[in-house]
Parts: sequence; C-alpha cells; structure tokens
Amino acid sequence: GLGGEGGNTGNIDEIFSASPSLSFLTSFLQLPENPVERLGILHSFPDWIIQVWIDQFGVMETEKLCIWMNQTPAIDLRVNPLRADLETVEAALQAAGISCQRLSHLPQALRLLSHPGQIQNLPGFSQGWWSIQDSSAQLVGHFLDPQPKEVVIDTCAAPGGKTTHIAELMQDTGKIWACDRTASRMRKLQENIQRLHLKSIEICIGDSRNLSQFCNSADRVLLDAPCSGLGTLHRHADARWRQTPDSVKELSILQKKLLSHTSTFVKEGGVLVYATCTLHPAENETVIESFLTENPNWKIETPSGNVSFHRYSTSQGWLKVLPHQYDMDGFFMVRLRKTNDSG
Repeated sequence: GLGGEGGNTGNIDEIFSASPSLSFLTSFLQLPENPVERLGILHSFPDWIIQVWIDQFGVMETEKLCIWMNQTPAIDLRVNPLRADLETVEAALQAAGISCQRLSHLPQALRLLSHPGQIQNLPGFSQGWWSIQDSSAQLVGHFLDPQPKEVVIDTCAAPGGKTTHIAELMQDTGKIWACDRTASRMRKLQENIQRLHLKSIEICIGDSRNLSQFCNSADRVLLDAPCSGLGTLHRHADARWRQTPDSVKELSILQKKLLSHTSTFVKEGGVLVYATCTLHPAENETVIESFLTENPNWKIETPSGNVSFHRYSTSQGWLKVLPHQYDMDGFFMVRLRKTNDSG
C-alpha cells in the first residue's frame, strides 16, 4: 500500500517516478509546448484554425479569441426606427423584467443582459419594433450607408437580417432586391418583412453568380458572402469541426466568382460592400486583393455616415472586427467604389 507502516509515504512525485506507467501518464497530461497544439487542446479548436489566427494576431490575442469564442453569445436587438425608438423598447423591456444596455457605437442596438425566454414573447416583437441581429451584422448595414430612394441589391440575402436593416435605413423607400438561391431560406425574410411592415423589398430567387437582369442597375450592392463562419464559432460551436482548409479553399473560389459577377450590378459611381463573418485571410483580404488587381476601375473607399468605424479600420482600408476586443461577432468588411472605366 501507499500509506501505513513500512509503506511508501513519500510525496506524489516519488510515487510517480517509482512507476514508469504513471510517469508516462503525467507526461501525457502535460500540455504540448507548441502553442498551436496547446491552444487547440485547451480551448477545443482544430490546429489549422489556431494556426490561421496566430499568423494574423499572434499567440496572446489568439488565446483571448479562443476564450471569447467559448463563451455564451450575447443577444442584440436592432430597433426598427420606422416603428419605435430606443427609449420605447428599453422601457418596455425593463417593464417586462429584462435588463438591457445601449451600444454606444450603434444607433439602433440594444444588448439583452438577462435571459429573455421565448424571443417572440418579448414586448414589441409582434408589433415590429425590433429584430434580433448581432451588433457586427448591424455594422454592415451602416457601412453600406444606403440612402432613401436608391436601388440596392442584397445578393446573398437569406435569412434577411441585413436586407430589412437596409430597408429601415432607407426609410422604406426606393427598391431593395433580396436575392438568394434557396427559396426555403427566404421564408424567414418574408415573415420579417410582414412583421416589420416593410414595403420596399422585392424577393428574387436565383443564384447571384448567374443573374443577368441587374447589370448596371444598382446604386449599392451588398455581398454578404457565404463563408466559413470563423467569426461566429460561439454561435455554431460545431462549425469549428465541420470546416476544413479544403472547404475554405472552395469558399474562396465561390466568393471570388460572386464578387466578380455581382460587381456588374453596380452603376458607375456606385458602391459595393463585401462582408463576411469569418477571420480567414483567404476569404477576406485575398479575395479583395485579387478582385482589385483584375478590376482597376474599382477602389477601396473609407466609409462615411453617422457611425464611427475608425476603431475597426485597418491601414489597407478594410474593417476587421475582432470579437475579443469589441465583444461582438468577428467580421470583415470593405467598401468598394466603381469609378469610370478609364480609371
């Protein structure tokens, strides 16, 4: 035995060193020195994602990012200014015992601080006072900065959170084309159009890589591209194991095709915003750099509008939202302006 008279009463290290199998066990329990493997084991991420993040942000920032991604996601509301205002929604939520806070950099955002229960039972839901939308996704609508009476095309619109935001920002005037290739995924948008009482949105079922009817027709185009979702892994925990370097490669090919074709929808002088909820350069920076190389009549434009974007701005002109720094989903967005063809 380990104790008792004549037994081994030494410290635990001696016990382990006396038994080869036990010492093997302790070395097995020690985390690897390689930071990629160590963070992957500690925070339950595949090594390739850790590597992509370390290459961009360094080890310490990556660790903070991993910790953030394993926390419970916040619920943000986007108040519909055509039906309500922040004060009204705040008061109604507080009366229902739900505490919330404003987000200083976003004029329509409220973050719920207590568990709301069934969302559709919250005050103002059926009246169309608000929608659920993460603050980073709200940032995209403001970044596009659509103006009343414009023609705007949302090229990958389902499930439609950004489409309805665009309509609110345009005071429900002008025309918004919401395109998506999957009819079933647009049902949610149909429901929200009715709930929010919006009139300016037209639904177009079709693959935006093939639509030809929109050539040179839009003042603004939003390409919220299909992506690996590495900025929203706290909402879809299993996605970290579903995505692979190969699936990212395929997505980047799709993103380039979508950008190349949907850019033809924009009138001369118009704007295209490319956005993703991923933190992978192959789907973000690389896509934009190759597009600009092939299309010299397009330029990156720094944003204007009533929302401050400088905190997320990079020297290259695009925006990167790092979740652990701003406590919102990870996003990439860039605003491109079409100049005349002679450059």
